[in-house]
Order: sequence, then C-alpha cells, then structure tokens
Amino acid sequence: MKLEQKELQQVQADRKAQKQLMKRYTKWFIGWFAILLIGALIVPMYKPVFLGLFLGGVASLIILHMQNRSVIRMFDVIEHGRRPKSHGTVSRMAVGALAVIVGLFYEDRVSLIAVVTGLIAGHIIQFGEFTLAQLSRKRGEY
Repeated sequence: MKLEQKELQQVQADRKAQKQLMKRYTKWFIGWFAILLIGALIVPMYKPVFLGLFLGGVASLIILHMQNRSVIRMFDVIEHGRRPKSHGTVSRMAVGALAVIVGLFYEDRVSLIAVVTGLIAGHIIQFGEFTLAQLSRKRGEY
C-alpha cells in the first residue's frame, strides 16, 4: 500500500516533530543530571541519594531513547509499507532491571530507593514537557 503525497508529507513532519521532542527531553535530562551532580558535590551526606537518582535517570534516558527509536522505526514502516519489527519491550525492562541490579550491587554507595525513583524521571520529564506545551498552545506560543 503506497501513501499519497499528502499522507507521506504528514508522516515526515511527524517524524521531524518526534526528533525535536526527543531533543527537548534530552535537554531536560541534562539539566536534571547537572542538578543531581551539583547536589552530590554540595551535600555529601546525601551523596548516595543523588547518585541513585543519577543512575536511575541514566537508565530512564536510555529507555526513552529506545522508545524514540521504536517510534521512528514505526514511521519508517508506515512510510515504506513494510512489516513492523519488534518494539523491544523486554529490552527496555532489562535496562530498568540492570539499573536496579547495579543499585543492589553497590548498596553501600547508592540508594536503591533513589534508583527506582530515578527510573520515573523520564515519565516526569515527559509530563512536564507535555504540560508546558499545553500551556504554550493556550497562549499561542507553541
């Protein structure tokens, strides 16, 4: 099944928008990592918590990039009409499990609760970006 020119342009525009969205998510994560590393340096008493949040945040960013790659791959499937490949749900779960295992292995240096909380960072960043986009749309800025 071939797409019409208008549909093809929409798919390409959606792919470009997805890539821009991922760039914004990555910028949010860089800011989050900077805050965590500064916090670990300034407040050494809570260093295990900051390092746990950092470890979970890195795993969350990897998971987010894997999801983005899956969405981009789906745009390719739509554009070229090929069969879709696996989305890698098990791979994303394995990244989260690996972060928790590392947290368990270095339990004396990293807070396990903070690692699990850090895994939620991607969802929090996605929610924050969505909320800002909705507020900007209401003002006509987006």
